[in-house]
Amino acid sequence: MRHLLAALLLMLAAGCASVPPSVPAVALPHASWTLQGRIGVQAGEQSLSGNIRWQHRAEADEVLLISPLGQGVARIVRNAEGVTLEAPNRSPRRAPDAESLTREALGYALPVAGLAWWVQARPDPGRSFEATHDGAGRIVQLKQDGWVIDYLQYAADARPRKLVVAREGLEIRLVADNWQAE
Repeated sequence: MRHLLAALLLMLAAGCASVPPSVPAVALPHASWTLQGRIGVQAGEQSLSGNIRWQHRAEADEVLLISPLGQGVARIVRNAEGVTLEAPNRSPRRAPDAESLTREALGYALPVAGLAWWVQARPDPGRSFEATHDGAGRIVQLKQDGWVIDYLQYAADARPRKLVVAREGLEIRLVADNWQAE
């Protein structure tokens, strides 16, 4: 159950005063990308960590979660048919979207749709948000749908390297060791 919880918490994958979006609703400049890095999840008293490999395409996502010892923990796939979660020694779980899957498994929905934007230091353009920028114009904090996303470090190519996504007893820390835009 611990690995299933970690996978679902990742899918990562709704409070504060907000302003209308100022980012136009257009596709990301790099609509296809691969992120490899490390993830840590703190949910209440439970703390989990591992590695992540996330391949994002406009029409599909594939997220692989790997334990610190290199074993596959979970595979999450989003495509036109919905979202599937596969974990060793468990039947695959399916839902129409990742938020429904996390709601079913955990009792609450995670911001999966927003994460694809947030890991790129961009708000979901179809939703209200607040953003704080540094002197270089980079977002240092983003608030959207009740989530607070803090950008702790950027890489030389201006992509986020370290970020924290938090809300009500749940914190997801992500370190992007390698970005590949396609």
